[in-house]
Amino acid sequence: MQAKDIMVSPPSIDKSAKISNALGIMEKKNTRRLLVTHNNDVVGILTMRNLAKELGTKKRTKPPSSLPVVTAISGNFTFVKPETKFLVAVKIIKEKGGVLLVSENEKDVLGWITPNELIGAYDFNGQAKDVMFQKTIITINSSERLVHARYLMLEHNVGRIPVMEDGKLVGVISEKDVAVAFQEFKDSVPDNHQEARIKNLLVADVMTRSPITATPNTPAEEIVSLMVHKNVGIIPVVDNGKLVGIITRRSLITAIPTLE
Repeated sequence: MQAKDIMVSPPSIDKSAKISNALGIMEKKNTRRLLVTHNNDVVGILTMRNLAKELGTKKRTKPPSSLPVVTAISGNFTFVKPETKFLVAVKIIKEKGGVLLVSENEKDVLGWITPNELIGAYDFNGQAKDVMFQKTIITINSSERLVHARYLMLEHNVGRIPVMEDGKLVGVISEKDVAVAFQEFKDSVPDNHQEARIKNLLVADVMTRSPITATPNTPAEEIVSLMVHKNVGIIPVVDNGKLVGIITRRSLITAIPTLE
């Protein structure tokens, strides 16, 4: 299997477009990444995490409708040839993160490969306990402020966090939840009131309640199917009411064996 066999057409946006437009495209396309271009040249990648970071920063008091996409892009991508082998692609993603841009000349993009394409193309065996992260699980309480959720995501480089109440899982919060909440906040609250009122935004106000969960014995292939076909970004693993691990696309990529 080669890169050209699993690549997909990337949703894109021009670097001069506004962040509010980018969020609209992400919602419509059900994606957390956009390829940013200008005059057919690749400029970078816009991710939901970058948007959460940019929209939540104190230095940005202007509404998202006036901020250009270029203020929040990253260069986290790697060019690969169409003939790049599958396990080589997996290894690159493991080492560098980001996305792979498939191109013959590192200019004209034929398609891209995200972790979603990689996990969808691999035949996972085993169970949830074999592919979950369990050593250090970052969690947050539903009563915490949204700014703290944003801090944890950026500090630990995670896109989704399980939400707890009295030691039990009650929901998850994602970088999309954070970005959209900050967009709506900055669009609706006057600049001179933002610093005081932002403290009123709580995790409980924007989190997804009653998330899809798995048990340690849930077949890994069922989990992959949910992530690929239902676009579920995190599946908490619960055993007898206790959170014992989480499964993300990143943990699944880590579980794919590659040659060193």
